[in-house]
Amino acid sequence: MIKITSAEFLKGAVISKQFPQTGIPEFAFFGRSNAGKSSLINMLLNRKNLVKTGAKPGMTREINFFAVNAPAGKPASAESFCVADLPGYGFAQVSQAERKRIDTMLYDYCTTRSTLKTVFLLMDIRREPAEIERQTLQFFRDHSIPAVLTATKADKLSKNEQAKQLFALTSFFECSKDEIILTSSLKKTGREQLLQHISTCILA
Repeated sequence: MIKITSAEFLKGAVISKQFPQTGIPEFAFFGRSNAGKSSLINMLLNRKNLVKTGAKPGMTREINFFAVNAPAGKPASAESFCVADLPGYGFAQVSQAERKRIDTMLYDYCTTRSTLKTVFLLMDIRREPAEIERQTLQFFRDHSIPAVLTATKADKLSKNEQAKQLFALTSFFECSKDEIILTSSLKKTGREQLLQHISTCILA
């Protein structure tokens, strides 16, 4: 399984022409603004504050790219990849024009990013999924974009409560529990499964 040896901020983009052309496999993280996305990426990359957590959910309105196992000034290796932190949804109060810009940016990213290998769709395990999550997953499937359901904040529930919520998710999304990665940024639950998925994608 791949090991994380370095991780650094690459750049932020607010329109598609600013997306970096890295040429290495890319993995995106997307979900509601309070799903714990920043904490999960920091946990995955074994960095405390690489991805900044906003004072209020939903304040990030750009795509932030991070180079992993690809130190600046050095050639990429077989274990190099990129992480894309996509803007969250559901909280930020933005103008109609700004919302349209963000939606266009996300659409362009998802439909034109040739290096994109997987989108991890994050959901707080304590909350019931809504129709927007179902539609988002269907969008990825319609565009042949591999998506992995990722349940966050598992440490907030007991084992029995986790099992109950996982069953609810499998019923809602019509999938098996093996298709959902259970995670906790606090306890590093799910880190190996995330890394194993990434390894399978880039080392196969």
